[in-house]
Amino acid sequence: MRSMLGTARRLLPCLALACLSAGAQQQDSGPSAGNITVTGISSERFNPTHGTVFLELSGAYFSADPRDLAIFVNESQLPVSDVLVTRRIVAASYVMEPGVNTLSFRAWDAAGKTLSGEIRVWAGDLDISAQLIDSLNQPLEGGSVIATLADEPGVSATVIAADGSALIPNLPDARVILEARHPSGLSATMTVPALQRRATLVVR
Repeated sequence: MRSMLGTARRLLPCLALACLSAGAQQQDSGPSAGNITVTGISSERFNPTHGTVFLELSGAYFSADPRDLAIFVNESQLPVSDVLVTRRIVAASYVMEPGVNTLSFRAWDAAGKTLSGEIRVWAGDLDISAQLIDSLNQPLEGGSVIATLADEPGVSATVIAADGSALIPNLPDARVILEARHPSGLSATMTVPALQRRATLVVR
């Protein structure tokens, strides 16, 4: 049974593309000349588990038929009711699991040519409150905190700690490297699990 379910999941994107072809007014096996930019989420930062993602198309137009577009979060297709399509921009409401996710899309453009792509993103619903103090245990104002995913250094966020504290949101249940920096040249680094929720960095 598990084997059959796994096969069915792998076939989902293919089945969706087959459904797309049924809705397209014009079909062409060639790729579109258009280029899609994904905004609203990023592979280089921590993302919320729910929100809106935008597909911005240049060099071509989206098809006016909503059946000519399918957007997936991991292996689940977003409902048509959660997707708004215009000639140049698609806006889609999404919900992701905490952790790493893949958002992918498959479509026909207005000329019947194919558009596809995917983006791998980290999402989470945890936050860490970071406190910056000096060697005398006093709040250190005017610094910043860089939070980096320990297992994937390309994912990070920078938060200003103007009053000596910083809240880093949208973290998954994973280890996070916190690096405090101050304009005076003082710094501090520590690694904490996001579930810890609080961290104090003694900046020296």
